[in-house]
Amino acid sequence: MVEEKRVVKTTLGARLTHWSHTICWFTLLFTGLVMFSGWFEWLKPVFGGANGANFLHRLFAVIFGAVPLFGLLYKPESFFGWMKEAARWGSNEIKFMMMFPFDLIGLKVNMPPQDRVNAGQKFNSFFFPTVCFFIGVSGVIMWFAESFPLWLVSIAYPVHDLCWILGTMQLMFHAYLGSLHPGSGESFWAMFGDGTVRASWAKHHHTNWYNETYGEDE
Repeated sequence: MVEEKRVVKTTLGARLTHWSHTICWFTLLFTGLVMFSGWFEWLKPVFGGANGANFLHRLFAVIFGAVPLFGLLYKPESFFGWMKEAARWGSNEIKFMMMFPFDLIGLKVNMPPQDRVNAGQKFNSFFFPTVCFFIGVSGVIMWFAESFPLWLVSIAYPVHDLCWILGTMQLMFHAYLGSLHPGSGESFWAMFGDGTVRASWAKHHHTNWYNETYGEDE
C-alpha cells in the first residue's frame, strides 16, 4: 500500500515554542490560582505551599517571556514571517469568520480557501500575544510594586486577573479546535509528531498555502 504524501506544516521551532508556552501557561495558571483565591488552597501541597507556588509562578513567568524572546533573536525571519502572514486579511478571511460559527455547531458549510494560517488562527496570533503582553506588564508592576505608584499597582491586579481569565478561555477554545473539533486531528498530531500533515488534508484545509507552496497539480 502506497503511503500518502505528507507535507511540513509546522517547524520544529514552532512546536517547541508551542509546547514550552503550554507547559508554562498551565504552571502559571495553577500556581496563580493558589494566590488568587482561598478556594484553591487544596493546590498548595502540590507546589510546596503558598511560598513554593509564588516562587514557581515568578520562575515560569520569566521562562514564559524568555521563550518567544529567544526565538525572536535566534530566528527573527520566522517570527516576522508568521506575523506578516497573520496580518494578511482579505475577503476569504472575513467569510471564514462569518461562516465559522455554523461550522462550529456542526452545520455543513463551504469554507473559503485559507492560507497556512487560517483566519481563526490569524485572529489568535494577535489576540493571545496582546493578552500575554498585558499579563506581563501588570505582572512586573505587581512583582515590583514598591517601584510604581499605588494607583498603577491597584490597576495592575484586575488587569492581570482579567487577562489570564480571557487567555485561559481562549486556550481552552484553541485546544478544542485543535484536537476534538471534526477535521482537526491532522493538525493536532502534527504538533505532537514531526510537523507534517497529509497532503490531501493540507490542500483541503489550507488550499491557498498548499497551492502556493507545492503547486496546484501536486
